Amino acid sequence: MSRGGTTLNRERMVRMEDIAREVGVSVSTVSRVLNETASISETTCARVRAAASRLGYVKIPLSQTSMERCDTAGIIIPDLISNYYMGILNSLTERFREKGLGTLFATSRFDPDEAISAVHRMMRRNVRCKVIVIDDCEVISRRLIEVVRNSGIPTVFITAAYIPEMDFDCLHMDEERGCSMAVEHLIHRGYTRIGCICEPLTLNRRDLFYKVMKRFNMPVYPELVSFGQERAERGGYLRMKELLSGRRLPDAVVACYDQMAIGALHAIQEAGLRIPQDIAVIGFDGIPASEFVYGGLTTISCPYDDMAGITVRILLRRMDGLTGQPQQVAVKPLLVVRATT
Repeated sequence: MSRGGTTLNRERMVRMEDIAREVGVSVSTVSRVLNETASISETTCARVRAAASRLGYVKIPLSQTSMERCDTAGIIIPDLISNYYMGILNSLTERFREKGLGTLFATSRFDPDEAISAVHRMMRRNVRCKVIVIDDCEVISRRLIEVVRNSGIPTVFITAAYIPEMDFDCLHMDEERGCSMAVEHLIHRGYTRIGCICEPLTLNRRDLFYKVMKRFNMPVYPELVSFGQERAERGGYLRMKELLSGRRLPDAVVACYDQMAIGALHAIQEAGLRIPQDIAVIGFDGIPASEFVYGGLTTISCPYDDMAGITVRILLRRMDGLTGQPQQVAVKPLLVVRATT
């Protein structure tokens, strides 16, 4: 812009990826050097700091008063509809409370840009740490990773599966193990025509169902796998109605989460069939309501308290300045057998 013969050159702020490109190292290495969060060789540290100085990188620290007045942890979850995410949120909130931290939560609505906006809001609120829950249908964008890294705030991701390239502390429930437990349980109960109902946000569990059935040498009948756009109880009800309208009926159904299983149970009972004598049903996630429907829903239960406890311990260590390589932690689910199988 020119004003009175003077040119004002407004250049963008230097970012960590600019330094990484200059030195020829990863962005995570630059972050660890500048934030002093890991042991890096003195040679690399010197090169990174020299490049940061040369390029004019400016780290904007939080004020000491802001840090003192903020005893809050940030939690970002995809939505408030799923009882799975609400279970994680409730357990995290309780664990943080036990450690003297309040919580601030936001929803990403399965949108990377919404997640980035939520991270920025939490930075403005000066949260001391944050947890970001990512569904398997979501893409962890480079921009989100960059924003999280540049925030300098200790962060743990909770994901639906192991992500080899993830360079942050990360926790996931072993969903393949859970699906294997579900199918194996049904096989041991004598069921042979095992179906599956799912929706767009659970395609990973559907694919694991195929994989596990193949591992156990069990046939997968295409007409016994029902997929549709509707979610939760309504989705389970409609998908089960579709299976019941076919010529080949399943004798057992794996629902990709408990809310769908509850809808499926209603459809089966509405059709005058017995549970589990005619059709058995098993869910996933272990939501509180699963204990109280149809004499109790058999489910693969997510260990919410264990996941929250591990997450909070990792964050407390990071907040205390303890360094080390990022952790990838897999948590084993539990098979809870009840009346529906």
